[in-house]
Amino acid sequence: MRAKLVIGCLVPVLVVGGLGYWGYRRLTAKPPKAERLAVVDRGVVEVKVVETGTIEPLKKVEIKSKVAGRLAKLYVDEGDRVVKGQVLAEIDPTEINSQVEQIRAQVYGARARLAQALKNVSYQKEQTDSLIRQAQEAVASAEARLRSAETERASQPAIVSSDVRQAEASLESAQKNLDLLKTTTQPQALVQAQAGLDEAKAAYEQAERHLERQRSLLKKGFVSQQAVDAAVSEQAAAASRLAQAKKRMELLEEQQRMEIAEAEARVAQARAALDRAKTSERLVRVRDDDVQAAKAALEQARAQLRAALSGRRQDKMREDDVAQARSAVTQVENQLREVLVRQHDTRLVATMSGVVTKRYVEQGELITSGVSTFSSGTPVLQVADLSRMLIKASVNEVDVQKVRIGLPVEITVDGARGVVFTGRVQKVAPSSIGVEGSAALQRGEGAVVRFAVEVEVNRPTEALRPGMSARCSIIVARKQNVLRLPADAVEGNGTGASVQVATETSKDGKKTVRFERKTIVAGLRGDNFVEILSGLEPGQKVKAGIFTGPKRKGVQLEFGGEARSE
Repeated sequence: MRAKLVIGCLVPVLVVGGLGYWGYRRLTAKPPKAERLAVVDRGVVEVKVVETGTIEPLKKVEIKSKVAGRLAKLYVDEGDRVVKGQVLAEIDPTEINSQVEQIRAQVYGARARLAQALKNVSYQKEQTDSLIRQAQEAVASAEARLRSAETERASQPAIVSSDVRQAEASLESAQKNLDLLKTTTQPQALVQAQAGLDEAKAAYEQAERHLERQRSLLKKGFVSQQAVDAAVSEQAAAASRLAQAKKRMELLEEQQRMEIAEAEARVAQARAALDRAKTSERLVRVRDDDVQAAKAALEQARAQLRAALSGRRQDKMREDDVAQARSAVTQVENQLREVLVRQHDTRLVATMSGVVTKRYVEQGELITSGVSTFSSGTPVLQVADLSRMLIKASVNEVDVQKVRIGLPVEITVDGARGVVFTGRVQKVAPSSIGVEGSAALQRGEGAVVRFAVEVEVNRPTEALRPGMSARCSIIVARKQNVLRLPADAVEGNGTGASVQVATETSKDGKKTVRFERKTIVAGLRGDNFVEILSGLEPGQKVKAGIFTGPKRKGVQLEFGGEARSE
């Protein structure tokens, strides 16, 4: 009885508690989450590659000096416009001007030595020609004497007395010529040649000492290498003159020995002729001896002719002297032209028209040469052509396959908000510029390989300045005023694409949405939208992708530049 009473009390309590719990769950339960819908509309579908790059001039040059020295004058500053050929700066030309005057003096000296060498070769040729003519005349005379001796051998003894007188006169003349040659002519020529040899030797020794002094001063930094080179040239020239003087001395001594031998032969010949003339009783035999002597004289004259013809070698030596002097003139003239070019290069001129974007040095500073072997030289100014600008960016290996030369680009910079500049892709690097994310590599994560891309700006303005950051949107593909849907609402591509078309129904004041999968033809799949070629009409609603963003609190979702509230 008691159990029935307990059960009867518990049943109402349980019923009331269950009804209360059911009501509480009804009140606190969340409504079912509504599906996100996308509406078919018309707009732009585009594929873009967006990267940030740095603005640079398409063409810029660094102005450097070909000569080293102190920057004496600087005529322009950063921001100044310059034209091609305009003088921008000047290097102090004092040292180069001094070098120009010094080498000009060397040119005058070399030309004077060339003129002297030309005179010497002309004199030597005239002397050689004269000796050859004399030797030829001597040969002719010897031949005549031979003929005369042969005639006299057949003539009467009446001419013996005449021959004696003639022989005595010939002997006296030959003896006088021999004495004059030994006492006057040859000693004077020998003294002159020895003086020339001594002078050449002294000049060579002086050039040697001067070269040593120049080398010593070069080690101490008091003279330039050019001064040492000039001293080396002077020493070489002095050595050449000394060698020539020695050769002239040797040739003169040989020539004097030949002249003495010839004169002595003439004396002996004249004495023999006199003896023959006095020995009239042996006239026939003497005549035979005369013939033999005439023949010997003829051979001697011919030998002298050959010796005179050998003088052509001296002519060749003189011509070599001329060639050497002409080479020296060419050498110093080339040095003069080189120094004149360096003198002209002390004026730094603009190699192109543009704007001075950088000034690296100040007036009065020392700068190094831009053509030096040991350094690239000190840059003085940078001139850039700001009428043509480009943007250098790096694109990752995923997007670089989409980028092609000639694609249009939309450019924005923070310094000109709201302004969109246009450009075109000018260059795409064939190989990567490196790998980003070395720390990621160390962690074993993937790294980003990037490729250099250059974009040329169409009609740049002063708002674009070198060094600025620019956001480049490379338009890979773009279609305007086409049917489209958000990319997350379309599954698949081309004829195999499909969507879930939404159908709304209303019953008892409640709206319900039913979805039906439908196959469509999709066109261009952009970054945010997909082009609908067929299968849908404007205004139709389809099921959108699952929203994975923040909770809906008035958040604006952006689709291809159009904002929609969710």
